Amino acid sequence: MTHQQPPQAQKRAPFAVRLALAVWIVAEAAAFFGLAYLIGFGYTLMIFIGTSFLGIALIQYVGAKSFRAARDYLNSGGDPSRELPNGYALAGAFCLIIPGFVTDLIGLLLLFPPTRFVFRGLGRWIAARTPVMRFGGDVIDGEVIDERSADDMRTGERDYTDAPFPDDEPRRYDNGPRSIDQGP
Repeated sequence: MTHQQPPQAQKRAPFAVRLALAVWIVAEAAAFFGLAYLIGFGYTLMIFIGTSFLGIALIQYVGAKSFRAARDYLNSGGDPSRELPNGYALAGAFCLIIPGFVTDLIGLLLLFPPTRFVFRGLGRWIAARTPVMRFGGDVIDGEVIDERSADDMRTGERDYTDAPFPDDEPRRYDNGPRSIDQGP
C-alpha cells in the first residue's frame, strides 16, 4: 500500500519581495502621472515608448559587444566565474526596455561607468545573502512495471491515449483530420 501525501499549498513570495514589487509599481505610476502633469500626456507617452526602443537598440549593440568580449576573454584563458565586462551595461539596456520611468532611470545609471559602483556593491550584497537553491529531492531507484496511474487502476478505467482501439470499445480521442464543411 502506498501512502500519498496531500497536495502542498502554493508558497507565497516573501513579504519583502511583495512589498518591493508594490513600492515599484506605485513609484512607476507616480512617475508616469507626475511627468504627464508636467509636460503633458502625449509627450510622456512618446518618452515612454522611445526609451523602450532605445533599450532595444542598446541591447543589440551592448549584447553583441558583450558577447564578443566574453568570447575573447574565455578564449584567452580567463576565469569563467568572474563577471562579464559589459554585464551591467546589458542589464541597463534591459531596464530601458521595461516600460516605466523608474526602471529607465536605473537603466541609465547602469549604462554609465561612473555610476555602476553603486550597483556593484548592491549586487555583491544580494549575491552574498541569497540562499543556495537546491532542486530535486529524494531519488528512489526503481523500475516501471505498469504505466497506468493509480487512479486508473482503482477505478478500472482505461487510458485510451496510447493504446490501440479494439472494435468493441468506443474511440474517445480521434485526432484525425475533420472536415469543416457540413455538406448539403
